[in-house]
Amino acid sequence: MNSKLRYAVTLAGMTCVTPLLAASFIEDSKVRLDIRNFYYNADFRDGTGVSKREEWAQGFLLNYESGFTQGDIGVGLDALGYLGVRLDSSADRTGSGLLPTTASGEAVEEYSKGGLAAKVKVSRTELRYGIALPKVPVLQFNGSRLFPQSFQGTQISSSEIDGLTVNLAQFNRTTSPDSTDQQHIMLAAKNGRYSTAGVGDHFRYAGASYKPDPTLTFSYYHGGLEDVYAQHFLGATQRRKLGRGWLELDLRAFFSHEAGNAKAGRVDNEAYTALVSYTLDNGLSMLATYQHMEGDTGFPYINNPYLPNYVQYHDFAEAGERSWQLRYGYDFSHLGVHGLSFYTSYIQGAHLDKRGGGGEWERDVDVTYEIPHFKGLSIRWRNALYRSDINRGIDENRLILNYSLAFK
Repeated sequence: MNSKLRYAVTLAGMTCVTPLLAASFIEDSKVRLDIRNFYYNADFRDGTGVSKREEWAQGFLLNYESGFTQGDIGVGLDALGYLGVRLDSSADRTGSGLLPTTASGEAVEEYSKGGLAAKVKVSRTELRYGIALPKVPVLQFNGSRLFPQSFQGTQISSSEIDGLTVNLAQFNRTTSPDSTDQQHIMLAAKNGRYSTAGVGDHFRYAGASYKPDPTLTFSYYHGGLEDVYAQHFLGATQRRKLGRGWLELDLRAFFSHEAGNAKAGRVDNEAYTALVSYTLDNGLSMLATYQHMEGDTGFPYINNPYLPNYVQYHDFAEAGERSWQLRYGYDFSHLGVHGLSFYTSYIQGAHLDKRGGGGEWERDVDVTYEIPHFKGLSIRWRNALYRSDINRGIDENRLILNYSLAFK
């Protein structure tokens, strides 16, 4: 075969095969646009420092997920894009987590950020590199503001064995909700629990979840921030039908210690938690938790701890702390008011041994209304009251209007 004929055959083959390879990539793609209006207000009730944080912002969140090309090795591409616009703010009210601030202390008028993630799939194993929103027990992204916290790095997820899911990852940078810059990952030094917010070059985790049957799950994860801390997690959950509803039991245990050069100082914490919930077929739900801290330091985490008593404002994870929570919820669709739901919870903490004793409590109310005649449109009000013997009290309100559009 001469070179011209070989070129023609090759070109014809590529012309025929390329659409087949790209078919699933395009046909299985998903696009979602969230148009989000977020108002935040926090009044500090005592102590010194800023007395109020209040900002209002408009956000646009674009999430694109491609399918995979056909063949034994599938290739895909995901993308996240965010645009935020200031609606109201002033230099004496910034710090809500909604908007970045300039060197002068003023909130920016608008900001944008985003990222790409390449993915490769072989059988039931997937490799991803790029922007990520991790959600495993030892590392959870924070999605409580206008935009979520994102991470940059490599992830591997595999479910080759039925019932078993294995996850590994290394992240080198993170972007906080109110920032556009990629930053080093650091330990959250909430309430001065650690002398410094230890910074590491990377965060790694490895772990697995096993489901011997659809109602039961066992999990183990190990994660850590280089030269700051290491953490082991053990968990078990069970959900089963009981009477007129569903009963769920969730047990978690964390074991944490300093690692490497211990850039944040000593880390010595064991956390044990238990959660039991019961959801009735008539829309009523009830939940109770117990959270127990052991060791000389508070619970170490990056930004969003996987603790049942980490609620709207506080985490109840000081050294030596014991806390419990009671929660009540109701879905009003069972009374004919479709789309309306709410819950209220009360959390009490005591025995804050390493902070001079004392106690603290928080009461939360969360109301969501998904407007029936406008699919994807919802309004949510979140209110929290927090009082403490060792920290400043706060009254906090968040009002979120969100319109979600999905495109296939």
